[in-house]
Amino acid sequence: MRVLFVAIACLVAFECINAYRGPFRKFFPTRKPSIVTDNDDPGQPLFLTPYLEQGKVDEARKLSSVELTPYTRQSFSGYLTVNKTCNSNMFFWFFPAQNGNKPDTPVMLWLQGGPGASSLFALFTEIGPIYIDANENIQLRNVTWNTNYHLLFIDNPVGTGYSFTSDDQGYARSQDDVARDLYSALTQFFQIYTDYASNPFYVTGESYGGKYVPSITYKIHVENQNPQVKVKINLKGMTIGDGLTDPVNQYMYGDFLYQIGLIDITQKAYVDLQTALMRYAIQQERYIDAFRLFDSLLNGDLLNTTSYFYNVTGIKNYFNYLLTDEPEDQGYFVPFVTRADRRKQIHVGNLSYGSQSEMVEKMLLNDVMQSMAWKVAAIANANYSVLIYNGQLDIIIAVPLTMEWVGQLSWTGTDELREAERKVWKVTDSDPEIAGYIKTANNNRFFLATVRNAGHMVPYDQPRVMLDLLQRFLAAQPK
Repeated sequence: MRVLFVAIACLVAFECINAYRGPFRKFFPTRKPSIVTDNDDPGQPLFLTPYLEQGKVDEARKLSSVELTPYTRQSFSGYLTVNKTCNSNMFFWFFPAQNGNKPDTPVMLWLQGGPGASSLFALFTEIGPIYIDANENIQLRNVTWNTNYHLLFIDNPVGTGYSFTSDDQGYARSQDDVARDLYSALTQFFQIYTDYASNPFYVTGESYGGKYVPSITYKIHVENQNPQVKVKINLKGMTIGDGLTDPVNQYMYGDFLYQIGLIDITQKAYVDLQTALMRYAIQQERYIDAFRLFDSLLNGDLLNTTSYFYNVTGIKNYFNYLLTDEPEDQGYFVPFVTRADRRKQIHVGNLSYGSQSEMVEKMLLNDVMQSMAWKVAAIANANYSVLIYNGQLDIIIAVPLTMEWVGQLSWTGTDELREAERKVWKVTDSDPEIAGYIKTANNNRFFLATVRNAGHMVPYDQPRVMLDLLQRFLAAQPK
């Protein structure tokens, strides 16, 4: 019976992954999950909340330790229960910094987009210390954020990746729901892993993370104002990469697609009309209608046919206009993390991976077209550090779209940022290539960057450049 359950769960996950192949859905790789059989031992899922409630934090830390041979460095993973009524549990995987834990070593929370895309995508394909090759072998990443920073990956919202709920009421319907569950998970995390509780904390992410990141950052900011707060997170700032944050000021594709040669003037007229209708629907708060227009025009997530963009360009990859399809290696990690031996090592047991991702997106449909720009403004006005960056080759969140919404942002540094010098940036002075362009404001607390030769997933396309940008940003922050 167990083998049948797991086989069905994995196949359902795979079908969900492949049924929706719009740009945000392309975070769901095409490789099939591994199937657990009766001869396998995936272990049992590790739920840490009961240990915390019983004061057994030492035991929780010990049980959550991950031994990922041949990777020898210590990491920790498990589940944190964020809603007991709905049995909603969030999966995390934490990698302490390779260069040790100093008081000023930042803890970086990474939130993948989607909605419904696992943060394990970033762990294995973008910023983590390891990646998986075509033969499902662990390899060490040459350029990783983990060298100097603690990395915390959470499958967010509930229902994403290995996170799950047993009740439809457990799914997030809004960014308030997302932030509520994440905040519960984070406060539990810092009560268990107390060695990192006072470290500087940054929220990072990309794509639909452009909503998640400011939502949880703002939530932490608000909760920290309460003098009786149980866990005061040492919040310092946030970073957003190629983020969907303010759709009404972002969805203006006609000029961009025409100027890079992907559509002609007649097609541009159609794109302009559809995006105008989209913005009008947003202004009337008809958010689902706006999403359907976007889906039909470009996104293609919930269609039974192909999008207009695909029909007129033949391009499947909305993340990099130099590529027709997404790179195959972005999916290598899926069969790896769903193998029985790896399941046991990361404490997920026979729970399915990604089988609830479709529901995650459907439950957030009314959220997609709503703006989180006001939260970004509030965070910037409160003098937290903010880095917003964009890959030059992205389509779905193109550079002009990001510059437009940031330019419309209502905060005290609007004029300063607009008038700031846009500086040419290289990783080193001797580099033959230009890395990109940077503008700063508010005593360097606000960074706005364009990364050359990168698409939607900047750390994947330009890992060295992205790490340099992050280091520059952190080094520039007032002490």
